[in-house]
Amino acid sequence: MNQNLLLKYISGKASQREKEEVSSWMDADAANLKEFMSLRKSYDAFVWQDADELKAGQGRVLSLHVLIVKVMRIAAIFVLAFGLSYILIQTLQKENVEMQTVCVPAGQRTQVTLADGTMVWVNGKSKLTFPSQFGSRMRKVKLDGEAYFEVQKDPEKQFIVVTTHQSAIKVLGTKFNVKAYKDSEEITTTLIEGKIHFEFNNTAQKPQYIMMAPGQKLIYNSQSGRTELYSTSGEGELAWKDGVIVFKQASLKDALEILADRYDVEFVIRQNVPDDDLFSGTFTSRSLEQILNYIEASSKIRWRYLNSVQGSEEKMKIEIFI
Repeated sequence: MNQNLLLKYISGKASQREKEEVSSWMDADAANLKEFMSLRKSYDAFVWQDADELKAGQGRVLSLHVLIVKVMRIAAIFVLAFGLSYILIQTLQKENVEMQTVCVPAGQRTQVTLADGTMVWVNGKSKLTFPSQFGSRMRKVKLDGEAYFEVQKDPEKQFIVVTTHQSAIKVLGTKFNVKAYKDSEEITTTLIEGKIHFEFNNTAQKPQYIMMAPGQKLIYNSQSGRTELYSTSGEGELAWKDGVIVFKQASLKDALEILADRYDVEFVIRQNVPDDDLFSGTFTSRSLEQILNYIEASSKIRWRYLNSVQGSEEKMKIEIFI
């Protein structure tokens, strides 16, 4: 974090946007908070040291650069003394917080209520890690997979979802869906209500953030650092939590990926199968066979089972051919 900005924050000269940026930075990592506290104490010592000079009316106006130099000199005195005590406090706090993890098998979904009343729906092949009790400054959870959040509003405690590929979502109270599997390059966030602060690394691998509005869907590619923003009703993105499958002009590849996740099967697609067919439809309480028969009737492709899963732990395989 830029030291000029930190000192503006400490001295009360930061704008509202700068205050929010510093607050988000402190909440993101304990090391950031430690750095801020050390600088804060150094600044207070500097002010106390120069108090007599200011009262005497000498009134020197220091440039921000000179202020930084002076504060940094004093900071060296405090690093060891305050650093060790801060680490000890953090260690004791962590020992008193029990972390919990919910793992949802493929083809299933579950609902979790967090300590603050936040409701989370967790999709199949997903893992959500969260504390039994949130701390006094922020609410942080970790997600590998897909989940829908209805975050309990708390202006004093930011809610942070740490996702894969060095990205995170920060909110105060809102409703949104996140799809962030560690084995996928893409992270997709769909905002239904409220505001979202999505943080990621851009094409230059530098931290950046995007503020999202309701009805927006953001796709972030962790390899290229690129982002794409779309408008959406959220119907297709949220259908999974209600057990509904929605195809909206979906390609065969995308449709089969959705079915593979929902029914925990593996599709073997032959090379001569075209991928230019698009499928639309909404399926509620339908079997996999019924949906595949619909796709078959709407295109030239055919399907058949390649194995039997009775009495076996092997995943069911389905061949797609023409």
